Amino acid sequence: MTLLDQDLSVMSDDGGAAARRVVVRWGMRLFRRQWRSQALILALLTLAIAAAVTGATVIYNIAPAAGNAEFGSASHALRFEDPDGRALPDDIAAAEAWFGTVDVVSRQFQDVAGLFQPVEFRVQSPDGPFSSPMLALVEGRYPATDAEVGITDGVADLLEVDVGDTLQVELGTWTVVGLVENPSDLNEDFALLAEEPGTPESVTVLAGGTDDQLQSFQAPSGASPVAVSRLRNEGALAAIGVLVAATVVLLLVSLVAAAGFVVIAHRRLRQLAMLAAIGATEKHLRLVMVANGVTVGLVAAVVGGVIGLLGWFLMVPHLERAVAHRIDRTAIPWWLIATSMLLVVVAATSAAWWPARAVARTPIVSALSGRPADPLPSRRSSAVAGPALVVGLGCLLLTSTLDGWITAVLGVTGIAALIVGVLAVGPLALRALAGAAARASVATRLATRDLVRFQARSATALGAISLSLGIVVAIVIATSSALYSSGAEGNLAETHLMVRIGEIRDVAPIPERTPDELTDLDSLAGEMAAFLDDATVTPIDIATDPDFEGGSLAGVVLTEEVEPGLNRILTYLYIASPELLEHYDVDLDTVGAEIEVLTVLRGEFFFEPMSPELVTTYQEIDPVYTSLPASFITPGAQSRRGWGGARVAWLIESQTPVDEPQLEEIQQMAAAAGVTVESRDSQADLTALRTGATAAGILLAIGILAMTVGLIRSETEGDLRTLTATGATSRIRRTLTAATAGSLALLGALLGTAVAYLGSVAGFRTELSLTPVPFLHLIAIIIGLPLIAAGTGWLLSGSEPTSVSRQPIE
Repeated sequence: MTLLDQDLSVMSDDGGAAARRVVVRWGMRLFRRQWRSQALILALLTLAIAAAVTGATVIYNIAPAAGNAEFGSASHALRFEDPDGRALPDDIAAAEAWFGTVDVVSRQFQDVAGLFQPVEFRVQSPDGPFSSPMLALVEGRYPATDAEVGITDGVADLLEVDVGDTLQVELGTWTVVGLVENPSDLNEDFALLAEEPGTPESVTVLAGGTDDQLQSFQAPSGASPVAVSRLRNEGALAAIGVLVAATVVLLLVSLVAAAGFVVIAHRRLRQLAMLAAIGATEKHLRLVMVANGVTVGLVAAVVGGVIGLLGWFLMVPHLERAVAHRIDRTAIPWWLIATSMLLVVVAATSAAWWPARAVARTPIVSALSGRPADPLPSRRSSAVAGPALVVGLGCLLLTSTLDGWITAVLGVTGIAALIVGVLAVGPLALRALAGAAARASVATRLATRDLVRFQARSATALGAISLSLGIVVAIVIATSSALYSSGAEGNLAETHLMVRIGEIRDVAPIPERTPDELTDLDSLAGEMAAFLDDATVTPIDIATDPDFEGGSLAGVVLTEEVEPGLNRILTYLYIASPELLEHYDVDLDTVGAEIEVLTVLRGEFFFEPMSPELVTTYQEIDPVYTSLPASFITPGAQSRRGWGGARVAWLIESQTPVDEPQLEEIQQMAAAAGVTVESRDSQADLTALRTGATAAGILLAIGILAMTVGLIRSETEGDLRTLTATGATSRIRRTLTAATAGSLALLGALLGTAVAYLGSVAGFRTELSLTPVPFLHLIAIIIGLPLIAAGTGWLLSGSEPTSVSRQPIE
């Protein structure tokens, strides 16, 4: 009797743990038996987690590089600048006494003919407590005496010296004993000395300690050093950002996976109904699908994690060259990887739960019939879509008018509401498309009606496509705006070279040149241009004041008032010419006669070196490349004021980008003539970013479409057999698939583009410039994607079903 009571006590109405184990095992068998139908879901989740693991590891290692290059392993840096250097020893000793342990790096700069940037000569201890991430030996040895020097590869190439050679410049003469590098910034070029050859131009003191110590430090000389602190946990913070982005991607993948699990649930609808008929509860039916989802998530997490780590190890050598710093392969953020893997399991489980809930609530008789559920009434979707879009746009509008933490809350709320709105508007868009296709061919009508008939998965896929393309369009909008904002295009174009006379500073004394010397330099600029592709040469002159006491070559500058009686020089005032103003889209003939100055500067500024005179009649122009002249005196104003002009530079413009051999040849010519040449620095290519984002978005959308169309067509296999049996040709079958894929792609592109523009205008209307419109990228998304989807569907379909006589028995 006791045993019988025990048996009854462990039993429950739902079968207890034994029933749950049976159901879970059946769910796992479901994954093994139907792995082909879940292959695309598994592939998407695997790729998402692989990308998240690789991306998080890459960013975790890349982010700290900038801090290591500037601070080494220190947390703070103080930069002293003392022209005579007499107070530096006492200030450095005081810093060491205050912080406990310091590392001192002193720098001098030497102008070298032909080079725009001066060469840095650095004194730094290879055994310093903080500077090891800033210094490494590549070949030879470190300098040990005042007659030895170590140089980077860049300096060796520029000055054409190697280990064992003699390096001679105005600052001194040394024997090169080794090649060195900054492992945190391989692009940094310098010469390493053992002893200071003279008074350093700047001294950087690297130190540890707290922020309070840094703020409380007082130099004995009364100097105010520039004190900076590195960002704490740069790698972790950046990698968390990648994790957030990966979470968004997993959300999109989950939407597609949900559509796949709907199909899996529908295929097993009769079996689930039989399970319910013999006593299974709703919990059991949900558990079958949830177990399947957990299994898919675990497999994707393990396989994707392994692929991501293998990708990391394989890409490190290539990554070092791309990011220009050394990378430790073993520096892997395991906690971030574990979090990413957990997220993919949660994503797959969540994707399986919703269709499991719907299937569990299906009446047994309806489930045994195998018919798809009736689509939700459109009014339900509109009841959600309208308010969600209004709330989302309203929150984003408020972010530009408020400050503080409330802005972040409103931004997140607005984006979340827009996502909900896009998902809810999907069924409405599908119904509208079916109505618009009422007069189309039979195959097209069938395709659009199937999208409404199988609304659960087609609307989910449409939402995923819309959101993924919306992100792409938002990137295109942002980069298009940034490309034409101040300084975004960099110092010069890839086709530009700037040849300058004189010292390498923003504003420097104008060297006096005879007419013959200027003629020779004009000829030199022409010879440099001859090395390039059909290049043009534009001379650049500055305005000079012949009445100023400093001499006839006193260049006119623009200044701003720092404090009463003290002005700071901003820039030379260049003489306007049609060729230079063409870069700013300004026609000199249309400038009003009363305008004296054309400038990118904003605010109040003054003419100097004469007695400061406020500039009152000027016209603002939009900035472009930062190294081009950006403030001009009009010829009429120059004539009225009686100012002269002096040649200071030449702009050489090639028809094709300047390559390295051409630049080296021109630099050698400049060195022989005593002038300098500036070329384009390395900068992010925003156009490439736009194109890459567009291509990635289109590929992701095609992947989603492939799975969705395949699922819908597999669900309508019976209808396809009927059509084939009644004489439908391969052309009809191809049209069905092409219309399904093209319709989803078109709706997704239109919805994603519309929401991206609405959200961008609402949230960033004061920061973003919506002109010029990136037509090519938008055309690729709105027109190119539907054409690619329809064409691919047409080519890959059309084969006759294996059986047209009977429905296969499951």
